[in-house]
Amino acid sequence: MRDVWNSGGVAYGAWTTIADPVAVTLVARGGFDYTCVDLQHGMATFGELPTILRYLMGTGTTRLVRVPSSAAAPITRALDLGAQGVVVPMVEDAEEAARAVAAARYPALPGAPETHGRRSWGPIFWDLGEAPGPAEANEEVIVVVMIETPGAFAQIERIAAVPGVDVLYVGPYDFALSSGYGQATYRDNAEVEQRMRRVVDVALEHGKIPAVHCTDLQMVRDWRERGARMLTACLDTTVIAEAFAARLAGATDTGRG
Repeated sequence: MRDVWNSGGVAYGAWTTIADPVAVTLVARGGFDYTCVDLQHGMATFGELPTILRYLMGTGTTRLVRVPSSAAAPITRALDLGAQGVVVPMVEDAEEAARAVAAARYPALPGAPETHGRRSWGPIFWDLGEAPGPAEANEEVIVVVMIETPGAFAQIERIAAVPGVDVLYVGPYDFALSSGYGQATYRDNAEVEQRMRRVVDVALEHGKIPAVHCTDLQMVRDWRERGARMLTACLDTTVIAEAFAARLAGATDTGRG
């Protein structure tokens, strides 16, 4: 993902909720820049996560995990188990964003830039030869904070200014729901669209990556045009449901149904 961003490109990803390593691997092998394992709303738990992440290690996708909360323990745990970045939900203010950054990065090493990190060293995957050392991890780890509440929107400038936050990620449906707009989307509510645009613009102004969670390809195209540089293009369960429905429709159209 960092290579894509450094070259000025847009990173495209898939969101997975199925607690099965084979299913997640099939998703990742679609060629996505990142694959996010959802531990907040998905069926996977920390019990399945080590196996899922090990399967993903051979796919070439950046391994992200949406942790259940902004608490330090799940952030550190996800990274220790092989995640290359964390998606932190329901971040309300700059202080909460800063705590997430601290949990995701180790303290600064001699001669290295300040990291504001407090992550503790867990050597298990280092012993297996599958984890970077502290200096490399501090450079590589990706911290994504989700902007999905009125409180976060009111603090957007301060959150964007937090050192170590890499991505401001709009969760558009919680964003609308928590703001009193129900299930309205940017397509049918001008205020929702304006708020989402504001997050994208502020992210760019502060040198952060603006991201949007999308539910269909038109939404991907719309927010790419509006400046987003990280776009979740699909959810595994949605793709499976649509694919099977389309296959059944095609089968019955043959006249053999």
